[in-house]
Amino acid sequence: MTTAHKLRQLPLRLRELRVWADAAFHQSGKSMLRQLSEIKALRRLGGQCGVSDYYWYRLYDPQYQHGRGAADYLGWRLQAQLCAVLNPRHAVLPAWDKITFMTLAHAAGLPVAPVAATYSRAPALAGVLGVHLRTADDVARYLRSEAEYPLFSKPSYSQQGLGATSIDGYHSASDSLCLADGSRLTTAAFLTRLTTTLDRRYHKPECGQLFQPRLSSAREIVDLTGWPAISGVRVTCLNGPDGVLPLRAFWKVCLPPNQVDNFSKGKYGNLLANVDLETGTVSRLLAGIGPQHMPMTQLPHNQRDITGFRLPGWTHVLDACRRAGPVFPLLGLHGWDFALTDQGPLMLELNDTVSTEALQLYGRGLLTSDVRAFLKQHCDTRQHDWIARL
Repeated sequence: MTTAHKLRQLPLRLRELRVWADAAFHQSGKSMLRQLSEIKALRRLGGQCGVSDYYWYRLYDPQYQHGRGAADYLGWRLQAQLCAVLNPRHAVLPAWDKITFMTLAHAAGLPVAPVAATYSRAPALAGVLGVHLRTADDVARYLRSEAEYPLFSKPSYSQQGLGATSIDGYHSASDSLCLADGSRLTTAAFLTRLTTTLDRRYHKPECGQLFQPRLSSAREIVDLTGWPAISGVRVTCLNGPDGVLPLRAFWKVCLPPNQVDNFSKGKYGNLLANVDLETGTVSRLLAGIGPQHMPMTQLPHNQRDITGFRLPGWTHVLDACRRAGPVFPLLGLHGWDFALTDQGPLMLELNDTVSTEALQLYGRGLLTSDVRAFLKQHCDTRQHDWIARL
C-alpha cells in the first residue's frame, strides 16, 4: 500500500496533521517524536498553544521566528477570551452593526466610505446614510429606477462577507440585477435577503442593508494585481486612555474572480501579506495557513513581485486609527478594515473580534511585552487568571 493510499484511509483531521508533520520534518529536520515533545511543552506557556498553533505559526522552525518565539504566541483557545476581555459585550454594537458604526464615525469626522442609500425600518436616519428606504417596495423601486450603478450592497449586521453583493446594473427585461461576476440575480430574490438570514450567528437582516457606490482601488494596487476589486488592509490596535497603539497589519489581496477580499484561512482563494507598520511595505504572501503554505513574494496569477511595494496612503491609515480611538473608548482592541481607494484610504468597518491567526502568521507572536502590560493594567486578572500567568 502506497503512502498516499494510507493517508486517504485516515480521518480528515488526522490526514491534515500528518501532512503538516511531514512538511515540518522536511523544513526543519525535526522528527515526529521531537515535534510531539515541543507541542507538549507549549501547554506550559501562558498563551496555551496546541497542535494547530504549532503548525500554523511554524513554531517548529526557529529560523522563522522573531522575538521570544513560542513564548509570545496566543493559542486559538484564548482568542475569544482575549477579544471578550478587551471588548466587553455591552460596547461592541458599532463593530457589528454598520449603520451604527457609520453614524458615529461620520459624526466624528473619520474617513468612512460614502453611503448612497440605506434600507432600515427605523422612522428616521442620519442624512449621511443616503436615501432612506423604509420598506422592501422602496428598495425595489430604488434598484429599478433610482440607483446610480455600480453599487456595493451589504447587510448592516453581518460578518465574513455574508450577503455582500457587487452590482453592475439593472436589467429591466428580466427584472434582475447584473452582478459583477457576470451572473444575474432577480430583484425578487435580492429582496428576500432583507428578511431571510444567511446564517443566524453572523447575519441579522432585520438590522437593514447599506448601498454604497462601488469603490475603485488605488491605481498602484490595480497596476500590481491587475484586478479592480478592493484589496483591503486590516490594522489591529490596542486602545487605552493613553492613546492608540497599532499592533499588526496585514493586506488582504483580492484575486480574480473574487469580488470581496475575505481570507478566512485561505478558503476563498485570496492572499494575505504582512505589512510593516512603520512604512506600509508588504512582504511574504500566504495563500493559506499551515506548513504546506510557504511564503511567496510573487502573485500567483500574474507573477508580479511584491518586494518593496508600499501600500498607498499608509500614513493616513495610521492617522485614522489614532483618531478613531477616543470615538470608541470602551473597546480596548480595534480591528480596522480600510479600503485603499483612488480617493485615499477609507474606513469600511470596525471589528471587535480580531483574527489572531492572521496576526501571528509571520513569525512574531501577539503576546509581546506591550500587549502583556496592557492586559495586566486594564483587565481584571482575578476574573481572568490566564492573564496573570502571562
